[in-house]
Amino acid sequence: MSIGSVVAAVRRLLAPGGDLTERAVTSGVWVALTNVVDRVLQLAMVLLVARLIGPGSYGVMALALVVMSALTQLSRLGIDAALIQREESDVDAYLDTAWMMQNARGLVVAAVLFASAPVLAGFFDESQLTPVLRVLALSPLLSGLQNPGLLYLKKDLRFDKQFVYTIAGTVLYVAVALAVALVTRSVWALVFGLVASDFARLVVSYLIVDYRPRPRFDVDHARELFGYGKWIFASGVVLFLIMEGDDAFVGWYLGTAVVGLYQLAYRVSNAPATEVTQTISSVVFPTYAKMQSDDRQLRDGFFKTVQLTTFVSFPIAVGIAAVAPTFVDTFLTEQWDAMVPMIQLLAAWGLLRSLGATTGPLFQAIGKPDVPTKIQFGKLLIIAAFIYPATARYGAVGTGLVIVGNSLVFSEPVATYLATRAVDGSYARLLRLVAYPALASAPMGLAVVGVHRAGVATGVVEFVLLVLVGVAVYAALTLALERFSNYDSVALCRRLATTVLS
Repeated sequence: MSIGSVVAAVRRLLAPGGDLTERAVTSGVWVALTNVVDRVLQLAMVLLVARLIGPGSYGVMALALVVMSALTQLSRLGIDAALIQREESDVDAYLDTAWMMQNARGLVVAAVLFASAPVLAGFFDESQLTPVLRVLALSPLLSGLQNPGLLYLKKDLRFDKQFVYTIAGTVLYVAVALAVALVTRSVWALVFGLVASDFARLVVSYLIVDYRPRPRFDVDHARELFGYGKWIFASGVVLFLIMEGDDAFVGWYLGTAVVGLYQLAYRVSNAPATEVTQTISSVVFPTYAKMQSDDRQLRDGFFKTVQLTTFVSFPIAVGIAAVAPTFVDTFLTEQWDAMVPMIQLLAAWGLLRSLGATTGPLFQAIGKPDVPTKIQFGKLLIIAAFIYPATARYGAVGTGLVIVGNSLVFSEPVATYLATRAVDGSYARLLRLVAYPALASAPMGLAVVGVHRAGVATGVVEFVLLVLVGVAVYAALTLALERFSNYDSVALCRRLATTVLS
């Protein structure tokens, strides 16, 4: 195969256009590319900065991000989701109102963040939190000023432009954070990096989208948007308490250094699963919204999404748990060793989150955003009942046990059951789709652990070896299982490659 044919194939794969299925595939490639590049850059930067500043300083930023996330989720209006869900392609009439609401929200969040900084610093017993929060108050202001026309990138599945928007901010974040870390070796590296990232994305939002907002407000449009978005808002509040409440509790109960360990463990263990989750959420929601009137297409789309998600997320989660000791020894310092069991435990949560990403977009697309909110509320009640005794007995590992156990026995089974019923699907079919990658991933994890215990290498060489062993074993097992089942993951990948490269 010539270089020219390969380049042409890549261009066809990345070029937006064609029917809905082709655009969804292309969008998936762009979102995956965006998420992988974004997360690799950010994770590499975070690991380098973490080595320089230590768990204590990193914990200060973790607490600051918890506070920012709380205010962001408590003020979330669900405007973008409401407009993406609408079947009409042109929503310009709503954008000026959406922009005004977006700016008002940013201003309120910034003001509250600045004014409450001393109180929050006292609550967490961390004096450095006050100046950090006051500088970070710039972030919601910059985000509120962004072009509201950005929603067209998702609505029209133009994730090639979304790539430019996202990566521009990430590149500046990494550059500024590393430069400041080398000079100051302090939390300010992450603070200035985040603000620089928001500024870059503000500028880029007006370069890649033609729409230009004006300060106009329509009460009827605002009421209509909030009518849909109220469930997104409620879901955001509950989701914050579930996703960030554990960080806040660990920071308050166990201290800044421990929350630094816990938060970085989460980022490392959930980073690959987050790529799967974000790819699915970004592409599947607008795609489902366009096929919501076709029951059969919606059902097939849901099961294909589950199939692809589990095929990727199962080996990722098992692999992360297996290589965690080597990863920490290789890329961090001894003061981070305590987070190894946290990584291994939270990797399971990453797997469960990726499964949840198949159901949330479905409920939003079919006009039932209240379903995830109600499930999350039940999950929140369980966490509230068990997080204190578990943390008091087992420390941050106990906190992780509550989070993972809750998702395993309650929220994800309920959400998956309701989603399958919503598309009038077969539960037996769903279980077969999940069982296949699970059967291949378990022996893979044992093989990786066995190679690690054999001690055949150390450092980066061992880490690379373990990853290669995991990939090889999983590939071999999936090929073997393919012969004894009608699971078509390998055939689907082969047909896709043949179509693209022909």
